[in-house]
Amino acid sequence: MNTYTATITDLPDAQISIAGEVSWEVWSQYEKKAFDHLAGHLELAGFRKGKIPDDIAKSHIPEALLLNDMAEKALQEIYPTIVKEKNLDVIGRPELSITKLARNNALEFTVRATVLPTIALPDYKKIAAGVEMGNPEAVTEEAIDKVVGELQQLRAYGHVHDQGQEHTHEEPLPEVTDEFAKSFGEFESVAQMREKIKENITREKDHEMKDKRRIAIMEAIIEKTDFPVPAIVLHSEQEKMLAQIEADIARAGFTLDDYLKQSNKTKEGMMDEFKPEAEKRARVQLVLNAISRQENIVPSDEEVKMETERLMAMYPGADQARTEAYVDMMLTNEKTLAVLEGK
Repeated sequence: MNTYTATITDLPDAQISIAGEVSWEVWSQYEKKAFDHLAGHLELAGFRKGKIPDDIAKSHIPEALLLNDMAEKALQEIYPTIVKEKNLDVIGRPELSITKLARNNALEFTVRATVLPTIALPDYKKIAAGVEMGNPEAVTEEAIDKVVGELQQLRAYGHVHDQGQEHTHEEPLPEVTDEFAKSFGEFESVAQMREKIKENITREKDHEMKDKRRIAIMEAIIEKTDFPVPAIVLHSEQEKMLAQIEADIARAGFTLDDYLKQSNKTKEGMMDEFKPEAEKRARVQLVLNAISRQENIVPSDEEVKMETERLMAMYPGADQARTEAYVDMMLTNEKTLAVLEGK
């Protein structure tokens, strides 16, 4: 006996409509579960909640309420089955409507849901190979001197002055000697310290060039793709950008409301401002998702577990499930970008 029948129709803006039907033989099996649920929440004078006899509870539970609860419980199990068996890449919360609800009849329903858009990928490896790495600028003595100067300020004042910040300290900066270098614990001489600084700056420049190439690769690939960005994905990116702004403001000792008042802005206005960048970020992530699926890139359970544990140790209050989802996405992105880099 088939559990359900379902007809799927594509809609604009990466949405689908599912018109489905569940036979009475199937959804009637949820009657006891629905009755027990409703009876457990029923309150009647003279009875303890959850201890009302079934025959009395039945007379106080409307038929329509019982059938509706049966339908909801049936669809809570059947809808995920439809999604899995029909291989639907559904995202977000679906909009469910029950169109026929009657005892001894098939349950009829419709679902409107957002799905990941179908992306016709270009030859992304060829495009990526055509984006050159570029050469980072050589590390100058002036750049090394700047870091040494910051170390002097750190040792003398306990902090580093920002560019343009007035120096209000009267104590002189320490002389740069071998003893000064040794005070940082890693070096035996000034020359050794300066060489390490040069290595660190070189590494930073290499990372910057790598990041620039990754951005250029994704921009080149996205330029060759055309697909709708689901509204729910766009809104999610806007929410992330707003959350980042709010966190930055909080670190400065203010609230988002303070910032909005001082800048004469509204939250809605800020969300509109974020839209172009949010769409760009959404396109990057959706294309990365499509490439990772095509390349069968999946981080191992052990990799996800280790990184999740590391982040949970750093942020004890973080939600476990969300952290795992974030880690899975970030590891998948990193592996996908490595493939595009030819590694």
